[in-house]
Amino acid sequence: GEELAVAKLGIDPEIVRALAQKNIINLFPVQQSAVYQPAMKGRDFIARAKTGTGKTLAFGLPILHTITVERREATSRTQPGCPRCIVMAPTRELAKQVEKELTSTAPHLTLVCIYGGVSIESQRRSLERPIDVVVGTPGRVIDMLQRGSLLLNRVKFMVLDEADQMLATGFAEDVEKIMERLPKQRQTMMFSATMPSWVKNLLRRFMQDPLVVDLVGDNDEKLAEGIKLYSCEASDYNKGPLLKELVNSYGKGGKVIVFAKTKRDTHNVAQAMSRSVPCEALHGDIPQFQRERTLSGFRDGRFSVLVATDVAARGLDIPNVDLVIHYEVPGDSETFVHRSGRTGRAGKKGVAILMHTYAQGRVRDTIEHDVGCRFEALNVPNVDMSCAQDFSRDTYVASSGFGGRSFGGGRGGGGYGGGGFGRGGGGGFGGGGFGGRSGGFGGGW
Repeated sequence: GEELAVAKLGIDPEIVRALAQKNIINLFPVQQSAVYQPAMKGRDFIARAKTGTGKTLAFGLPILHTITVERREATSRTQPGCPRCIVMAPTRELAKQVEKELTSTAPHLTLVCIYGGVSIESQRRSLERPIDVVVGTPGRVIDMLQRGSLLLNRVKFMVLDEADQMLATGFAEDVEKIMERLPKQRQTMMFSATMPSWVKNLLRRFMQDPLVVDLVGDNDEKLAEGIKLYSCEASDYNKGPLLKELVNSYGKGGKVIVFAKTKRDTHNVAQAMSRSVPCEALHGDIPQFQRERTLSGFRDGRFSVLVATDVAARGLDIPNVDLVIHYEVPGDSETFVHRSGRTGRAGKKGVAILMHTYAQGRVRDTIEHDVGCRFEALNVPNVDMSCAQDFSRDTYVASSGFGGRSFGGGRGGGGYGGGGFGRGGGGGFGGGGFGGRSGGFGGGW
């Protein structure tokens, strides 16, 4: 398919100009045929989409265009707290990322982003004026509805982004409550990487004759093209030094995200790594203001290595990540795709490396089978083991309140919580968790 010039889509010139300023001149064929066209025709649809495929722009253009034209033709402004469009996302990071992209596409419209974890007051005030689009997390949207600060009676467009993640973040019930209160005459668009039964149920209840668009395809590799995959066998003992070596050899000074399993591991790995390379941690115990600082520092290149948990990294928009390292094997194939999808975005090249113990070799095989991908095994000779003890120090203090940088802190059970990696030969893929994508790999690790 050919790329399509934005200027030829019949979109309002104000938006075309804003896009040109962001150097966006064309839409990818996928954006255009799978998302933009049905959205422009007013169809309800659900798209199975990978992260990083430019879907925000594809669904955003028709909505922003319609509101812009309405605005221009209407004599009166909308009333306060009554958006024409509501976009819901499972995490505040994703909500902020979507709002940022939509705002830069239509700077002449009024967009408001609402999410939990910060004072409700300033967000409430931002709704006391005429607004066009609200982007938010379902919990905070419900808060605003209950206070009467947000009204849904004029909503014409409803977008649910990363719908399957609403289950993981505990927003499923809120989403249903909100959708029940929307006007019948509206257009609903949903995006989801997977189709659990809850999502299918939403389709049946809240969408009219929806088009199902598959941007993933079953035997299609579910990772963005352009991501090179390596696997690397490690032992508990050489794992840390090996990580350091991989960052040096494959990171080549670019942006690197390292995924660990727990907040404790994330903290300790970041501490050990930061002795040789600028590195910070991102996990749930780190206060919001510190997370924002860490993220902007990583985006701006003030440090090159970010060690994160899965939850903390969900929905983060970090352009140009060169390397993703799975320091801990992911809980399931879906998580592997999500983590690895942080690199190779929007057509760029990237590398993902899976570190695993001998016993976890089966996990690698399962991922290959589920995702339809192939790992190339890396053999890393002569790893410098002199830093091994840095990685076995445990300085993690839960919720220290100091941006997760704990002070002092004891040794704590012989490093990494008593050698909990690949306990006793892997212990098998507990409880039949082997089959298929959902349900993870059981509790065997």
